Amino acid sequence: MAGYSQRFVAIGSGSTATSNAWFAGDFRLLTVSVASSASLGPNNVAIQASNADGLQAGDLGGPSQTTGWSNITLITAAQMALGVPFGTAVYTFDPPGYRWVRSFVSPTLQSVASAMTVIFNGVRF
Repeated sequence: MAGYSQRFVAIGSGSTATSNAWFAGDFRLLTVSVASSASLGPNNVAIQASNADGLQAGDLGGPSQTTGWSNITLITAAQMALGVPFGTAVYTFDPPGYRWVRSFVSPTLQSVASAMTVIFNGVRF
């Protein structure tokens, strides 16, 4: 069986603080890349996961739903500050072990979230 990959822009220009859910259950390897505007500086980004049933993101109740989601990692501003260029980071989850993922930036930093990019990439071998 040939491998494939899929990319999902979770947070991009004009996004809200919580991204939509993305089905990651098909992938053997999952990476997340984060880039933040140098003018605003990097900020913390939570990566959340869920093992909820259903094959549609709407089955999870939308971005405002908090029940059933767990924080699997927190990418801190200090970690991103080490990136080259400043404010970038790439993390790998191997194996991911969950069905759904999303990213979250504090709603108090929503204007900062609009200057961030969070991209998930899944690979199946």
